[in-house]
Amino acid sequence: MVRSPYIPYPDQVEFVQKQHFLAGWVGDERPLTTIEISSLFFNLQRNVLGSSLITGFSQVASSKSVRQYFVRGAEISKHHCSVLSKILSEDNLVTPMTSDAAPTRSKVSPFSDKLMMFHVAALNAAGIGYYGNSLGASPRRDLAAAYTRLIAEVGLYVEDGADMMISNGWMEKPPSSPDRKNLAKG
Repeated sequence: MVRSPYIPYPDQVEFVQKQHFLAGWVGDERPLTTIEISSLFFNLQRNVLGSSLITGFSQVASSKSVRQYFVRGAEISKHHCSVLSKILSEDNLVTPMTSDAAPTRSKVSPFSDKLMMFHVAALNAAGIGYYGNSLGASPRRDLAAAYTRLIAEVGLYVEDGADMMISNGWMEKPPSSPDRKNLAKG
């Protein structure tokens, strides 16, 4: 993995003077803040690693539908990498290259399809959380729009995975609060 972009230490404290700080749609955009850069870079690295993992899962899954689901996930991850890389490169910042730790050529699964689906579901949930955190820490409007779009794309993918897990009988119902309305009916 490449190192994150280097930003020189500021010599003095600066305060935001204009609403333009929030801009980002068109025209003269301000440079990315260090928080925005670190969020973009972290999400980019996370997607590079996730794409590699899910590509490996796609090679070894026994079910054709699970394999196709994983291939789709790898494509989504690569698309997200291109979106995040573009934002960084527009600010003349370095972007991480694909890791040399690519999956092997093995087609023998060390895990069940159920376990791999559960793992991908957990990674997607964490990814949506990281995107949400980045959204909250990015005052530029174009970044907010990008993160919102990425969250929606992952959300649709997660829903399809949940449907697949339910139809295969793999999704356990988590503990829930009592249904008070139903209990009150007697």
